Amino acid sequence: MNYIHKTIAILGITSVVGGLPAAISAQVPQSRTQQTNFQGYYSQGVQKLNQGNFNGAIEDFNSVVQLNPRYYEGYCLRGLAEFHLGNLKAALSDFNSTLRLNPNHADAYRGRGTAYAQLGDFQKAIADFTQTIKIDPTSPDGYYNLGLANFKQGNHKQAVVNFNSALNRNPNLADAYGNRGLAQYALGDNKSAVADLKQAASLFQQQGNTQGYQQTQAFLQQIQQ
Repeated sequence: MNYIHKTIAILGITSVVGGLPAAISAQVPQSRTQQTNFQGYYSQGVQKLNQGNFNGAIEDFNSVVQLNPRYYEGYCLRGLAEFHLGNLKAALSDFNSTLRLNPNHADAYRGRGTAYAQLGDFQKAIADFTQTIKIDPTSPDGYYNLGLANFKQGNHKQAVVNFNSALNRNPNLADAYGNRGLAQYALGDNKSAVADLKQAASLFQQQGNTQGYQQTQAFLQQIQQ
C-alpha cells in the first residue's frame, strides 16, 4: 500500500503495452522494409518493458521514434521505461512529446502526473491526474492517484472523495480502502478509518499480498491503541 504520509511511491501508472493501435496504424512507415523494422522494434520494446528490461526497451523505442517521429506511443512507452529507471526528466520529456502529438492521451497524462508526484510537484500531478479523469472517467487509476496526491497536499476531504470514486469503479482496490482509511484518520474519523483499514487488510489477505496485509494490520494496531 502507498502510505503517502510517509512517502509517495510509484503511483498506479497504467501503460498501453498491447499491439499497434489500429486507430494510428497509418502512422507506420510506408515501405515494407521500414514497416517490418518498425513493428519489430515496437514489439521487442513492449516485450522488454513487460520483462523489466527497461534499458533494452528504451533502445527499441529509440528506433521506433527514429523511424517515425510522429508515433506517439513510442514516446509514451519510452517515457514509462525511463520512469522505471528513475530518469524522471527524460520521462517527462517523452510524456510531453506524446501529449504534443496526441493531447488526449490518458496514459501520458497519468505517467507525467506520476513523474511530477515523484519529484514532489503535487500541484502539477493533481492537474495531470484530473486531466486523466476527463479523458477516461471509467478507470479507477486516475481517481486513485488523484486521491494520493491530494492526501500528500493535505487535502484530506478531497482525497476521500477521490478514493470513493476509485472504489465505485473497482470495489476490490485494497490500496484505495487503506489510503481512504488513512485520510479518514487524518480527519479525526477513527471509526471510518478502522472500518476501511479492516476492509483493506481483508482484501490484501484474499489477494495474497502479505506485505500490504501486514502493513495495514500495523496501522490498525496504532489507531486502536
